[in-house]
Amino acid sequence: MGSYINNSEKIKDDFECNFINLSASKSIESIGKLGIKKALFFIQLLIATTKALLQKKYDLCYVTITSNGTAFYKDFFVIFILKIFRKNILLHFHNRGVEKGTRANKFNRYLYNFVLGGKKTRVILLSPLLYYDIKQYVEPARIYYCANGIPTDYNSISDLPVSKNDAPIRLLFLSNIIVTKGVFLLLDACAQLKKKNIAFECHFVGDWLDITEASFNQKVTEMNLSNNVFAHGKKYDQEKNVFYKQSDIFVFPTLYDLEAFPLVLLEAMQFELPVIASNVGGIPDIVIDNETGYIVLKDNVNDLVDKLICLINDPMLQKRMGLAGKKRFEENFTINQFEERMVKIMSEFAGAA
Repeated sequence: MGSYINNSEKIKDDFECNFINLSASKSIESIGKLGIKKALFFIQLLIATTKALLQKKYDLCYVTITSNGTAFYKDFFVIFILKIFRKNILLHFHNRGVEKGTRANKFNRYLYNFVLGGKKTRVILLSPLLYYDIKQYVEPARIYYCANGIPTDYNSISDLPVSKNDAPIRLLFLSNIIVTKGVFLLLDACAQLKKKNIAFECHFVGDWLDITEASFNQKVTEMNLSNNVFAHGKKYDQEKNVFYKQSDIFVFPTLYDLEAFPLVLLEAMQFELPVIASNVGGIPDIVIDNETGYIVLKDNVNDLVDKLICLINDPMLQKRMGLAGKKRFEENFTINQFEERMVKIMSEFAGAA
């Protein structure tokens, strides 16, 4: 989402922008890990921030902030410098975890008070459902809400191959292959579907992280799902889009504590897929229960199986929910709408300051 903002022509039309990259991690595996290169990057980041503030008078400083962990402490020092220069600071949370960070470390309470406090600091959240995470530190008057959006490319989508009509129902899971994304929960659900003699395929697409390909395949074999469950590793761009185009139902039973507003759900809705997802973070603001899909209880395999069977046994319901999801996507979650919301928020804050 940061790259969308940095490359947005709409934002550049309204603002003269300078960009400093805050991310010290070059891959998902390196997130949260320390090293000499990261330490040097951190020093260079503080120098670059200070130099930029000395060279130009900025009306607004926008920061995509990490909610907790090592990256939060890095962001703290950047924001510390911005506050020394008495800048108007717009903090954009793309994750959650402030409440968890407060519980885990009482000292963090003082850091959050400093970072999030003050009239010259405002916060953007992805959904009102995420406000609870920071309500201890930020009153509602200093909150903006801005749902994420993604680009649309319907011409390329229409050119993708579709699955055969006589193929079994195809379920799709697309995310990093980690335990907290509900991978094993979905495998348990697949086992129950097979016991009920329901014909289906379940395709897992994503990078191997705390679950290895070998351990995943071993579990699939042990559960007698080798003819039903298939893992494809990470896919990007059109390769990824083929899986969306050839699937019937998108399943995302995440258990992740910091889940906020998963972009994969927007992608699935763009492809007219009904979505089954957990009642976690801002997901219920994306998927409308019983309209564009189903919201299921977190870590509840029986609820997941029940909703899967409802959709598998009713192709017309699949179609209706998929079309409703695409309509909701087009009305709320395109990149153009996201950019318009961001321009409005930035203009309002800069003008009021």
